[in-house]
Amino acid sequence: MNEPDPQDPMAEVTAIRNAPARECLRADEIGPAFDGLSHDDKLKLYAIEAIRRRGTAFEKGELLREALCRALDGERKCPRDVLFMAFLAMTMKSIASHAREQTKRVVFVADPPEPGSADATESTVPSPEDEGVAASMLRDIRAYLENDEEAMLVLMGWDEGLRGQALREATGLDQVGLDYAAKRIRAVARKLYPDGWTT
Repeated sequence: MNEPDPQDPMAEVTAIRNAPARECLRADEIGPAFDGLSHDDKLKLYAIEAIRRRGTAFEKGELLREALCRALDGERKCPRDVLFMAFLAMTMKSIASHAREQTKRVVFVADPPEPGSADATESTVPSPEDEGVAASMLRDIRAYLENDEEAMLVLMGWDEGLRGQALREATGLDQVGLDYAAKRIRAVARKLYPDGWTT
């Protein structure tokens, strides 16, 4: 496979999408992989779970257990070149999204304007076309940032509409860490979509 063109910001995302099938962890390696996570990594996973299970019927700990069960039974496979923590975070996201669809809850990926702002009087519900474009852009941004745990936590919090103190509590970041993670996200967004990444 050809190396991505460093001058083309979309080349890396395209390379990820077009990568050949990767070797994955076996079922008997899932338990040891989880046990091998550090205490801090496990705390981050529980913080991610707290964000992800909003709007679902999952109780504390259930969403993470479901992600592990699906990995153990082979329904979800973790490529060996992907951080196990990132794999669990994305698996929880997928499971929670399907749970919300089943309960007919709508979760918007857009970042709504602050109440009372000039933009607050405009409709914040995206059209199906705009929603599709925004979702595609966010997938690309997440693919680029998949190994940046703090940025992924912030993106997940934004997905759930968390801001300010609620976002700091959910991510476990102080304001400086939150601002720095947001800065990294914006930098990637500008690199991938120099003409704008929101609709």
